[in-house]
Amino acid sequence: MRGPLLVAALWLALAPGEASAQSAALGLYSEGNDLYRRGEFAAARTRYLAAAGTGVRDARLFYNLGNACFKDGRLGEAVVWYERARRLAPRDEDVLANLRFLRRVKRDREEEGDGGFLYRLYLCPTLNELFAALSLSLAGLCAAAGWRLVRGPGAAAVVALGLCLGGILGSGAFAGTRLYQEVTLSEAVVTAADGQARSGPDPGQTPVFVVHEGTKVTVERREGEWVLVRLANGLGGWLPGELLTVI
Repeated sequence: MRGPLLVAALWLALAPGEASAQSAALGLYSEGNDLYRRGEFAAARTRYLAAAGTGVRDARLFYNLGNACFKDGRLGEAVVWYERARRLAPRDEDVLANLRFLRRVKRDREEEGDGGFLYRLYLCPTLNELFAALSLSLAGLCAAAGWRLVRGPGAAAVVALGLCLGGILGSGAFAGTRLYQEVTLSEAVVTAADGQARSGPDPGQTPVFVVHEGTKVTVERREGEWVLVRLANGLGGWLPGELLTVI
């Protein structure tokens, strides 16, 4: 579990126009921490959920919520909140360690594909960091252009312009592909005890496989109350949407 002090500073600094709502969220977060320390995990989960319901997106809150869910016996929900925390803090060792632990204790023990080292490296920076790099490259390009105008043509100015332009192209392409992935890739977690996947979006269709709580799937499309999902091993099937929680 993590404390509220740094979170408070970040929330209030990032959204000064919403200080009242942020203050309420921080109060709920602090109450959740106190309840968690006393071992009242169900009540702590309720407070953390209320804090998340204010619209706050903070990896520390999501991490603590995952802890409370796990302690309350809600393994699927714990995976959801740890995954949400990982999207905000992809290098956080506590989040990654807890996800690895849950993969070992959940019933469906197949290894979830992570794409290997290069793919993990690709996911390492957050979107905020990539857009910050893009902004810095743009600022550097403007500064280099101004330097060249003031000082005249020179090798140093040309090199600076080239580096900044390369930074813009590289960070822009990187951020663009990541943003596209976030928009198009939909993942969910089974939060029911188990579910029977079928060959079509109807309870009378042929059973394909059974999934259990905590299993992460890729959502391919929806049809009514049914969702076509695909497992990490490539196997696909239709599940009732009520069994899943989108990450």
